Amino acid sequence: MSSLITGMSYVRLSAPDLGRMQAFLEDFGMVLVDRDARRLYMRGIGDAPFLHVTEVGEPGAISFAYDVADLGRAAALPGAEPEEPLDAPGGGRRVRLRGPGGIWIELVTGRERVAPLPPRPLVRTPEGASRAAGPARVRRIAHTAYMTQDLPGTIDWYQRTLGVIPSDELVVGEPDDVLGQFDRIDLGDEPVDHHVIFLLRGRRTGMHHVSFEVEGVDDIFFGYDHMTRRNHDHVRGIGRHALGSQIFNYWMSPDDQMHEHWISQERLNAGSAFNRVRIGEGMSYDTGEAPPKRFVEQASPLVAFPEGS
Repeated sequence: MSSLITGMSYVRLSAPDLGRMQAFLEDFGMVLVDRDARRLYMRGIGDAPFLHVTEVGEPGAISFAYDVADLGRAAALPGAEPEEPLDAPGGGRRVRLRGPGGIWIELVTGRERVAPLPPRPLVRTPEGASRAAGPARVRRIAHTAYMTQDLPGTIDWYQRTLGVIPSDELVVGEPDDVLGQFDRIDLGDEPVDHHVIFLLRGRRTGMHHVSFEVEGVDDIFFGYDHMTRRNHDHVRGIGRHALGSQIFNYWMSPDDQMHEHWISQERLNAGSAFNRVRIGEGMSYDTGEAPPKRFVEQASPLVAFPEGS
């Protein structure tokens, strides 16, 4: 059976200061959609009405939201709450359920698409130059990573419930010492990203990071320059993940929620090979510097779903 989900819709986080989060996300490469006293919506340059929601509250992660083609199938899942309207820009409908460890999952359909923003010009104008200043241009939300104290149970839940399939598994030392697994969407022969979720074993439970695809590889570097000039908290990069052939750079929000600039050339389909990969200490496997301790141990705590959201 193909995956229930067809891609990510958005992430829902929580922070005490929406203005501070908005400033971070604008520098990161997103555009304001709507903001009131309780909630902040941000979009990218693509056709999704929003990619990122921040609720007023204690810092943490609330939910991961996924697009589905069949909301009836989602509503029939064990533990699913009743289907309801999505009260947000673009509308739509959703089903919510609790995932392992307490993370909320929102399964969404029927969101009204918006006009994409114009692409960056690729032909130099008579007055132009090769260097572009300003933020990266975020195109879409790509994936999330989730740290759990129960890795086998969490992998099993995601595969049984959302229908994802494994792309690569990380092992340390012995073959049964699994550190994490990358899981992708199953759309048959249609190419998909290397993963829509990375499930990681750790001492805590929470969101490790949320990843956003940028318009082009240059945006990784434009974004690095811009975020550095604005004194944002840089965690790791620029580098290349060996699995998935992904160019990356990681930044921490003002409330310790890790956000990734990401772009990849590799795609997989349902027939692509699954590999178990032995890695070094501290998740060392990628091109570039070894991951710092704060990257390896990162987990934004889970917080309650706000009433009326």
